[in-house]
Amino acid sequence: MTRRSDPLPRRVRAFCRQLELRGTLVLCALSGGRDSMALLRVLSELGEEAGFRVAAAHFNHRLRPAADRDEAFVRDWCAGEGIPLTCGGGDAAAFARRAGVSLEDGARQLRYRFLEEAADRMGAAYIATAHHREDNAETVLLHLLRGAGPQGLGGIPPVRGRIIRPLLEASRAEIDGYVDRSGLPYVEDESNRDVRFTRNRLRLEILPLLEEIAPGCAGRIASAAALLREEDAHLRREAEALVPEAVDGAVALPVPVLYGQDSPIRRRLVRTMGRRLGAELTRAQTEAVLSLRSGGCLDLPQGLCAVRKPRRLILKKRPLLPPPLVLREGVQSWGPWRITLRRSEGPAEEGPGRTVLRDTGGALTVTAWDGSGRLAVENGSRTIKRLFADAGIPVERRREHPLLLLGGKPAAVPGVAADFRLRPEPGEAALIITLLPEGAGRDHPQKGRRDE
Repeated sequence: MTRRSDPLPRRVRAFCRQLELRGTLVLCALSGGRDSMALLRVLSELGEEAGFRVAAAHFNHRLRPAADRDEAFVRDWCAGEGIPLTCGGGDAAAFARRAGVSLEDGARQLRYRFLEEAADRMGAAYIATAHHREDNAETVLLHLLRGAGPQGLGGIPPVRGRIIRPLLEASRAEIDGYVDRSGLPYVEDESNRDVRFTRNRLRLEILPLLEEIAPGCAGRIASAAALLREEDAHLRREAEALVPEAVDGAVALPVPVLYGQDSPIRRRLVRTMGRRLGAELTRAQTEAVLSLRSGGCLDLPQGLCAVRKPRRLILKKRPLLPPPLVLREGVQSWGPWRITLRRSEGPAEEGPGRTVLRDTGGALTVTAWDGSGRLAVENGSRTIKRLFADAGIPVERRREHPLLLLGGKPAAVPGVAADFRLRPEPGEAALIITLLPEGAGRDHPQKGRRDE
């Protein structure tokens, strides 16, 4: 048992008092290194006096020859201490290649996925990681080098969801002193000395140099990060108060509310709209949304689009579009549409929901408009985009609107226009396509109000 006066247990005790831990299970991420071993020992001793249980979780990234040694070490130590342990592993290098991320990011993603799944299985209220003050300073510097904004420069939060960092205010020297005084065993990860990894180079070369120039700078960087986190959280709450919740997969913000703010708040409002729909917009995407003029539409990642109306900015989820479908005679479905195709040798007239084309023998395909293409008109040709505008089809509905291809080339946009060259002559074989909405609650694309 370590002394209550030891600075490290004091810090962890003060941190845990802010949380409701009595009667809960805390899962400690355990690599076997000095930091995580110190955290597990302190938490296990504190749990006895504060009335919470502690378990450990170890993830083997399979990146080093000694990785199996580390796993064996934590298994033996936890068994001797009577601490429940769950172990997992994965090929971090292969995962990083598949995901197209750095080895460090790939390993982190796999590790946190394992920790979340282990916490779910065991019913843990919290997952504790051993990040300390210097880790936080390194993270701030990394984010600064990448051009992060206030959120990134806030560094590592002490609590994020059920992830807690009880050592975040502790220095590396405090942890080392605790380990030495308590005779706590640990293993060394030799990859931590590899300066090919950016974080290791910051830890081993850059931060020591900065400490020479400005002693104590790691603590001051961490303090500045805490201040930025606090101010960022305040501004986020202010933005959230102005942005309504999503309704039917869309968030609408009145233009006077948006443009009545200074530029920094506008950006936050747009990012908040994205978060309401489960997306994190980048700075470039946010600026692109703000640059939209009335009537503009912008495709965004994660199946979103932004639409600028005269009086509203809307972020919405795009419906999943069905793949192209080669039509056959009879009735078939394409997404929310019921399509009937029949051939005629006699005269046929267009009407509501009906398109008539000359039968050239080519395959007739229905697909979603991809934003390109032209159709012949009586006095030349026009882009499909212009034809949509002339027909009053709202810009946000155009990518969902069916397009007919004949022989692989644009032939008609039902309800908008058909290629003038494909109009059948009297007595000429014709394709008659009837396209109507099907399914409850589906609206047929039609002319929409220009000022919404």
